[in-house]
Order: sequence, then structure tokens, then C-alpha cells
Amino acid sequence: MDWSNLEYFLSVAREGSLSKAASKLDVNHSTVARRLDKLESDLNVKLFNRHNKGYELTNHGLALQQEAIVVENQVFQIQRVFQSKEAELSGTLTVTKPMNGGVNMTSLFCDFKAQYPDIDIFLKSASAHSDLSSQEADLSIQLTNSPPDNLVGKKIGRLPINIYGSSEYFKSLKNMDLDELEWIIWVDESNNLDMESFIRKNICEPKIIFKTNVYNEVFDYMSAGIGVSLISSFGLPPVHNLKRFMPDKYIFEQDLWLLYHPDVRGNAKINVFKKFLISNLDKYTNLAGIN
Repeated sequence: MDWSNLEYFLSVAREGSLSKAASKLDVNHSTVARRLDKLESDLNVKLFNRHNKGYELTNHGLALQQEAIVVENQVFQIQRVFQSKEAELSGTLTVTKPMNGGVNMTSLFCDFKAQYPDIDIFLKSASAHSDLSSQEADLSIQLTNSPPDNLVGKKIGRLPINIYGSSEYFKSLKNMDLDELEWIIWVDESNNLDMESFIRKNICEPKIIFKTNVYNEVFDYMSAGIGVSLISSFGLPPVHNLKRFMPDKYIFEQDLWLLYHPDVRGNAKINVFKKFLISNLDKYTNLAGIN
């Protein structure tokens, strides 16, 4: 049984509804519902009677509430012991980001370090969220439309994704038609993104000429002028020779999430980074000035 599900259970028991509990926990109400279903499945009992006016504890739910409060008090005691350490804006903050690129956050981390000089950044590339579950990382910035339920998540934006190619490549085309484009495909081994399936779904018989599992090579081959690919301006370096293909007609979007483990919700370093990122995201994506 996932002990963190007890936190969701107690919140619903106290608030009397999924929406109020979700607001209290700063998660989606669907996440709370899935956590409750999983807890009832693990325990093989019904914990709530669902009514139009809210959620009412069953006898099993009342019994579990008493036991869960004991566990909660023990967790609070542990938190109080380490509260002074957690409140410090110093030490190492470990952040994971998408493997092989896709999210260029150099300026953001430089500015964050200037504002919080006592916080050291350990930046890791990761293809999954396992580092958070094992608490080997504090935060994860991920491109995904389906964040895992066992983590606390906040969608911090939707990144525009366009068809990019070099100026020289576009000049070499006889016709600026979608069917004429030659595609460079990034193969995401984490299976979070499936570029090829997305392209085949939106484009009839695309000309796929190159595949790679190294994201940086997509940029290199586009820059060399052999074809086009799907990329966000957020993944581009400050200086490049790439242009968007018919941006008014062809634009796609991908959710950008900030994820962390429920147990570190009160960590001061995590909270200041989260606030900094959300407050400054538009500045660093530079959406108004993309090429």
C-alpha cells in the first residue's frame, strides 16, 4: 500500500468533497479520486459513501481515519525534527529535465543561482520519473501530457511546437508544401513522446529520411540543411539558423510540468524554485521573439 494515499484519504474525510480536498492538496480532483480508488482496492473495503452533496465515511472509513491520524501525527513529528533544515535556502537542489535536450533552461538556472547564491544546482538528464520516487532528485521538469499520479504536479505552461528547418533547406524546396518536407525523427526511448506516430497522424505519408535517439543530433542535422523536424523554441540555443515552416498554419503544443514527491512539499528550496520558475517562465521561453 502506498502510504501517501492516506494523506488524500484524510483530506477528503475532513473536507467532505473531492474538489475541496484537491484544492487543499494543490492537485487535480481526478488525482484524488484515483488515489481513493487505489486505497480502497488495496484494503479491499469501501471507505466512503458517495452522495451528490459530498463524501461520507463508512464504518471502515471511520476506523481507518483514526489509524491514519496516528500515522499523520508521527509524520508531523518527523517533519518538526527536520523543519529547520528544510527551511534553509542553502545546500543542493537536484533537478531533472528531459533526456537529450528539448528544454533549454540555461538562462533560468543562471538567474536563479544569482538570486539564491547559497543554493547549489545539480542538473540531471532523466528519461523517467524514477529519481523522484526514490527521492534521488528534488524536482523534475518534464514534457508530458500524462504526469504520474504518485507525484505532486503543476502544469506550468504549454510549449508551442513548430516545424523547423534551416533557411537553406527551405530555399532548396521547389514548393513550400507540407508533402515535400523531409523529416528528421527523434526517437524518445522513455516513451513519453512519440514523434513519428504524431507526424504520421497529422501528415499523410511523410518522407522520413533520418531517425536518431540523440536529441541534439536532430538540431545538428536540421542545421546542416537535410530536413525538418518538430521542435519547440524552448529547446533552441540563443544563436541558430533555423526557421519555422508556415507557423500560422502549423503549430502544435506540449504540456510542460513541474513534478516533485509529496513528501518534500514543504521544502523551502523546492518552493522558491517553483515560484521562481512559474513567475519567470514567459521570460525564458521568449515566446514573443521566436523565429
